[in-house]
Amino acid sequence: MKTKLSNITIVLTITSILLLTGCSRSRAPEDIAGDSLPFPVSLGGQAAKDGTPFAKIENPVAADAELAVESKSDMIIVNVNMVTAKNEPVQGSEPAVILLEGKTKTNIDKTMDGKKLPAGNYIMSVVSEGKTANILFTIK
Repeated sequence: MKTKLSNITIVLTITSILLLTGCSRSRAPEDIAGDSLPFPVSLGGQAAKDGTPFAKIENPVAADAELAVESKSDMIIVNVNMVTAKNEPVQGSEPAVILLEGKTKTNIDKTMDGKKLPAGNYIMSVVSEGKTANILFTIK
């Protein structure tokens, strides 16, 4: 019998991984600047451009855009959250989780819950090699 993971289980799992890999360690503000893109990420064929505090995909992408992460890690975890035009979390929205196991490419509609992301603004946190890339993007 298959067991479906609840959002709480997923969030707790990701939190545990972040704690184990040291991604949640406290850092001084000067250590964060220019650190939004510790490894190359592209979405819909566009390379993310480093920025402060977040990297960005310049042009809107399709709901099934290809996500590519340049990483040597066997496990890449992507957490996608809807944000407002001011890059603040949208109240009541649930994060989507995308896992890349043994691969570095997938499509952003391959979420763990199987739901496509609707049009809107998002921030995606890509966790790999003990580092996190935070990237703003828009789905058209």
